[in-house]
Amino acid sequence: MRYLYSIFLICCLTIFCWSAEARKIKGQVCCEKKGMSSVIVTDGKNFSQTRRNGTFRMEIEDSAKFVYIITPSGYAADWKTGYPQFYQWAADKDDFRFDLIKTGGESDDYHLIAVGDPQPRSEKHFAKFSGEPLEDICKTGKELKHQVVGIAVGDICFDVYPLMENWKKEITRTGFPFYVVPGNHDHNRQYTNDIQSIEIYNQNFGPENHAFHIGKDLVLMLDNIIYHARSSYEEGYTDGIVDWVGGLMEYISDDADIYVVQHSPINGRYHRYDGPARMITNHEKLLDALSGHKVTFISGHNHISGNFQYGPDVTEHNLAAICGTWWDIYHCIDGTPSGYKVYTKQDGRLSWYYKSVGKEKDYQYQVFRPGETRENPDCIVINLWDYDDCWSVEWLEDGKAMGSMKKVKEYSPVHIAELTATYARTGNKIPDYRQTIASDHYFAAKPSENAKTVTILIKDRFGNEWKEVIEL
Repeated sequence: MRYLYSIFLICCLTIFCWSAEARKIKGQVCCEKKGMSSVIVTDGKNFSQTRRNGTFRMEIEDSAKFVYIITPSGYAADWKTGYPQFYQWAADKDDFRFDLIKTGGESDDYHLIAVGDPQPRSEKHFAKFSGEPLEDICKTGKELKHQVVGIAVGDICFDVYPLMENWKKEITRTGFPFYVVPGNHDHNRQYTNDIQSIEIYNQNFGPENHAFHIGKDLVLMLDNIIYHARSSYEEGYTDGIVDWVGGLMEYISDDADIYVVQHSPINGRYHRYDGPARMITNHEKLLDALSGHKVTFISGHNHISGNFQYGPDVTEHNLAAICGTWWDIYHCIDGTPSGYKVYTKQDGRLSWYYKSVGKEKDYQYQVFRPGETRENPDCIVINLWDYDDCWSVEWLEDGKAMGSMKKVKEYSPVHIAELTATYARTGNKIPDYRQTIASDHYFAAKPSENAKTVTILIKDRFGNEWKEVIEL
């Protein structure tokens, strides 16, 4: 009898503790005052889904910061404040209403414009971003024919948190919703833990982990910077993030493609190591949660361009920085121009290209003559910043086919010249992190001594072709 009584007490205590940690809420999701069904609602841990009339009920964690929705395809929460209001603060509230705006037609075709590392450290830096780069993004957005959504992969600022407000004010000029994730420089360096350091971001952009539907697909926006102390962090996913993604995927169609937008790439600071890449914390668990889907990771952090294939259905695009070399130099440290990436899903087929700021869409490479590069001085060298293994780079000498150009590591002569000129004017020492680095998206061909012309033939994975003739 005493044993049964003990079991009864344990059960009562368990129910009491669970009740103390959860609370019941309700709400509705509408568009033009009409309820929307099947919209996913979450508190960052638990999930619910709206009924036919748009209403929902759920129990949320008492510690939850937000109640928010996974925005359905073709809709967006109002973004006139500079950021889509798909979320509401959870504290002191038990009734939540979300009003959406229709942004797309009946087509499942769409575009994503992806921006890497704006990272302004001053009003002067931000003025540079809001000039030609932002104007270029606006112009591109207007030229695209399907619904457009913007994404930024973190470091919205460079530890100067009031500039987050500048971002929200100016990004509305694009005319389309723009979602962001936090980078390491969007965490408040004054705090020594991940929860407090992200609060300044939460105040400006809401939950650090969220998602939205576009076309038939899902875009996951994840915080993969785990802050430990002042400027001390690791790149990876907490168990809580992995669990949240796993719970969300239970609501997602099996045929949906998944984008994972995050600050750090899966292979971390890959450019710093000659050996195998050091993969970020819990990446296997996240991939397991996404198994069965075609997954495209879109990341930044390194301020260089890199494309990686981790398996038949898992790709990563590590974006170069729109700030170039931290707003002092147009090119990034690997020689990639300041720019952003444009994705198009049309008739179920995904394509993309890198758009350099101030350049035409087909500006995809730079060619250097013999004597202009550091590592391959006897060669003609081409920098193909958006190269992946599905591109081909062939060359001809005086009309004779010579085969594929050799993939090499090289330093950008253009970046070296820009860097040298910039710091010569100031007289300051060049910081190590701004130095030109050797990158592997270069190709070399050594012409014979008496060659008169070299022709380079380039084809990308989508069949686009370029031809460059160099007179020797």
